[in-house]
Amino acid sequence: MMRSNLERGKLLSLGLALALAMLTACASPGPDDRSRYHTVRRGETVWRIAQDYGTTVAEITRANKIRDVTTVRTGTRLLIPPSTGYRPKRSATRYTSALPQGRAGDATLAWPLSGKLTSPYGLRGAAHHDGIDIQAPTGATIRAAASGRVIHSDASVAGYGNMVIVKHAGSVSTVYAHNRRNIVRVGEFVQQGQPIAELGQTGRTTAPHLHFEVRRDGRPRDPLKYLP
Repeated sequence: MMRSNLERGKLLSLGLALALAMLTACASPGPDDRSRYHTVRRGETVWRIAQDYGTTVAEITRANKIRDVTTVRTGTRLLIPPSTGYRPKRSATRYTSALPQGRAGDATLAWPLSGKLTSPYGLRGAAHHDGIDIQAPTGATIRAAASGRVIHSDASVAGYGNMVIVKHAGSVSTVYAHNRRNIVRVGEFVQQGQPIAELGQTGRTTAPHLHFEVRRDGRPRDPLKYLP
């Protein structure tokens, strides 16, 4: 049975959960004698926790049924599953490096790209468009809208192609999708205005453009209310 446009839009929104494609292939593993729990500390990310325990973001999100890693808050108790060849790199340590302060906490970001706004936030036909689309020449430089830490940089989420997600202060994250090439890697700190990707046409799209989202506490917001 064919899905409606609304259903497809909802699936794309859920697709921002990192490693969602892997969740459909495997059932959530149950805890065994090598599993352990970790309480998220201030400043930690799921990526950092995975590194500390020698596992992966995909395995942690699958074990804890996390749809969007940007919604994991301080104090959350996570099941850390064993990986194949499981061996912790080191004991879990406090990771308190504060995110560089951009203007995200003040709800003001910089435009990531100079171009033509071709699709606004909100309903688009029967589906909801969770961001805005900005048209520009292929290869145009995409810049960080605010300072923060890169928490995603690959093409693993269906529909979005090469995508970068940056976590900022104030529970805000920004999403940059359909890139020709990602310049930054997961774990890097970026400054506002720093190049992070090149505009392209990867993923589910019919023309080169940047799909840009702003999310607060994991929920999509209208980017135009954050941009000057």
